Amino acid sequence: MRKKPHTDIPDFEDLEDRPSRTEQKKAMARLQLLGEKLAALPPERIKALPVNEVLIDNLLEMGRIPSFEARRRQSQLIGKLLKREDESAVLATFNAKQPAKKQAQITRWVDRLIAQGDGSLNDFVRQFPAAERHTLRQHVMRVQKAKVEQASEEEQADVLRALENYVHQVALLSD
Repeated sequence: MRKKPHTDIPDFEDLEDRPSRTEQKKAMARLQLLGEKLAALPPERIKALPVNEVLIDNLLEMGRIPSFEARRRQSQLIGKLLKREDESAVLATFNAKQPAKKQAQITRWVDRLIAQGDGSLNDFVRQFPAAERHTLRQHVMRVQKAKVEQASEEEQADVLRALENYVHQVALLSD
């Protein structure tokens, strides 16, 4: 007797825009590294961050933990808390102290990635070792797809902001 085909299996097109589990894990690792960089800031700068009080308390606590394993667990917790925050606002903290030359370089990279696509991906990954080629390519393709399909201004701004945030994170973590 033959089994009936499952009708509740999602269509692959529905899964296209969803990040893979590997991408999700790598994104969490980037957030943990970002959290470690945030925890290394002076306490007065940490307190001035535009984030939740719970995250601020955990960032301040990170500096007082001597054990490697406890720091690793704290880093994981900070990564989870950062996931709920606005990445643009958190990255703006680091961008404010970066020189204007570095800011302009990152903006040029975003423009170049959008304009040239795969042609500039390898150059970017070579210059910024923290970059994941596949994830970067997915972000670029989403921006290009939104432009071609003439998506709403809001959708185009969202995918562009995601690409900019990724490029800023990678540039920060590659230093």
